[in-house]
This record gives sequence, structure tokens and C-alpha cells, in this order.
Amino acid sequence: MIRRQHVAADFFPEAEAMRAAYDEKVGNAYRQAIEWQYFCDPRMYTYLRTAPQQVFAQPLWRRFDRHLRQWCMEHAGLVPTGEPNLHLMVNGCTLGLHSDFQNGTLGFVYSLTRWESRKFAGGETLLMRDGVPSYRKHHVQGEVLYELVPARFNQLLLFDDRIVHGTPTIQGSMDPLEGRIALVGHLRAASPVVTAGPLDEAAAREVIAGFHRSLAQPLKPFKDVQGVTSLRLAVAADGRVESVEVLTDNFVTAQSGYEADDDVAAARALVLDAAAKLRFPGAGGQSKLIAPVLLPLPDLRPVEIVVAHAGQAAVLREALKAQLKEGEALGFRVEVQGDSFAVREPLAGTIRIESHRIVAFFDAPMWVPSQREHFQAALAEKLGMLARYAG
Repeated sequence: MIRRQHVAADFFPEAEAMRAAYDEKVGNAYRQAIEWQYFCDPRMYTYLRTAPQQVFAQPLWRRFDRHLRQWCMEHAGLVPTGEPNLHLMVNGCTLGLHSDFQNGTLGFVYSLTRWESRKFAGGETLLMRDGVPSYRKHHVQGEVLYELVPARFNQLLLFDDRIVHGTPTIQGSMDPLEGRIALVGHLRAASPVVTAGPLDEAAAREVIAGFHRSLAQPLKPFKDVQGVTSLRLAVAADGRVESVEVLTDNFVTAQSGYEADDDVAAARALVLDAAAKLRFPGAGGQSKLIAPVLLPLPDLRPVEIVVAHAGQAAVLREALKAQLKEGEALGFRVEVQGDSFAVREPLAGTIRIESHRIVAFFDAPMWVPSQREHFQAALAEKLGMLARYAG
């Protein structure tokens, strides 16, 4: 079970191939064609970043992306939000202390840095510890206040996105072959997904939606508990829940952090007990289902966006297909189904092109309000641009 943070060593079998691709791309300054963004806010951040496809050949990148998504769903019950950025940090680069709670549930850092033979100081992921230092203590410094996690080669680090974190300033070479090289991104809850067995996914999502609604009243006394738990349910052929496994659980209160807390324990027990009593439609055999719960419970209404258009539906469908293909910033995974687009990630839903309007309809996300608002605004903007283009 993943709680505050987790390290997965030897993460990707083709890590050496990824590092070789990077070395080949940047090793000769006269042939290097990567479009780096120099991301600099002098008060907070200084580093270089680019899209991973700038560096890795498409087949290799697809294998890594598939491995990352499968691993995260299997071990955390969460999915990456869009595509990560490839970060390069050389002498003088730094990430100041910040929190990413609006970006995801867990942050991740996948390192391609030759950490054991590095020629620089700094570059670890700094995670602040829970609690506030007491002024009564004579002297407090260093790793009493924070933890430093080395960016070892082929290591995936996950951590609670609410934790204040950063990367100490790199002191060393300006050579891009000798820098800190890492893929950086975020994980977030997706719609409930059947990972094995014959259980109908749409029917399962309906059951989980009812499960979320049923929690509203019992959880009212625990309004200070916040966080995400991701559950893997083993469902028998007759629809009974045979077991509940917790994959991610970062329930905390602002007062206790990750320390033991009676309210956290009670809220967790309530959620697990209710999940164990669920009943799904019967199917032809055992199934496994992954479903998230966010506390405090978010807006449980589905996301619905309607945009009028005056264009031809066929032209709009082709344009939308191209937009969704490029929609990695929203994390879309889409299948074309006639006049509709069935979306699996970041949420289950559909986008339909009708005669005079575009209709997008998605499950209610287990996301904090700002994450939902950003998704709705970004999608509404894309659909609005599409409608204007087609008109």
C-alpha cells in the first residue's frame, strides 16, 4: 500500500535504452535538435524541460508509457495525468519549495541520472517532514526538517502531491550528459475500471457512483479528513465483494498529517466497510475492479459541457479526432465509436458531435475542486475553438 511516499527501484527493463537515446540526442552539440524550454522563475524554479518524444523514439516511448500506466494502475490504482516532462538540471538549476496538490494525488520522478557516478552536489528530491518545528527546541536543522531522496538511475519515486517539496540547487557541471535527468509528472484517480474478468464496466461504474453518494451522510462527522484511497475489489461471479485491497491511502488531517489519528482511522474503516458490502451485477466469473474515494467527497454530479456549433458534423468529427489525438495535456485516451468518441482516461465518458452542438459527458471525478475546474475549463476551451473553427 502506498501512503506518503514510495520508491520502486529497477523500474523499467529498457532504462539503458532510454538513457542511450538521451545521450545520443545531446552528446553532440552540433547535431542536437531538442527544443528545450528554459523554465525560469528566479524566485522559485530554474531548469530545462522538453516533451519526451523530443528525445525518445516513438516505439520506445510507447513501451515506457504503457509500462508506467500499467504499473501505476496495478500498484497505486491511479493513472498519469497527461504526459510527463523530461527535466534537465545542470549547474545552478533548482526547484524551490512548493506543493502540487492542484496537479494530482501523487507526484512522480523517474530518474535517468547516473547517480552513483554523478559529478554534482544537490539534485535529490527534498520532501518536508510532517509537523511544525517547536521553538522550544534549542536547534533544529537538516533532515530533522526534511528527507532527501536520491535520484538513482531507473528509480520511480512517488510522493503525496500535498507535501512541500523541491530539488536542492545543482552544483557541478554544465554538461547535459552530467546533469540530473528525470521524467516528472503526476498521478490522479481515474473513473472506476475493471482490470480483470467479465464484469460490465459501465454497470460497475453505476454501482460505484451509488457507493460514493451513500458515503455522504456517514462521513459528515469527519469533515477534516482529506485525501484519496484507491481500492481494488475482488468481485465474485454473483456480484458479491470477496475482498477489498487498499492500493493507495493518503487520508490525513491538517492537524495530524500522517501521524495516527482517530478520525482518519474511523473514516477509513467506514469507507472499507461500505465497499465490502457492495453488490455488483452478476457476471460469468470473478472480476477485479479499481475504484477511488476522495475525502472530503467532491461534487458528485457528472461533468457535462455543451457547445453550440454551425458547422458540418462530419468536418467537426475529423477535426475533433485530430484535437483529441493531440490532447495529451488533458490525458485523453480515446476510442472512436461511430459519431461518438468514447473516453477512458482521464475520466470515463463520451464526446458526441450532434447536428448543432457538441456534447461532452463524463463521470464525476474523484478530484479536488480546482482539478475538476481546470479540466472543465480546458475542455470547454478546446471544444469552443473547435466549434469556431468549423463554423
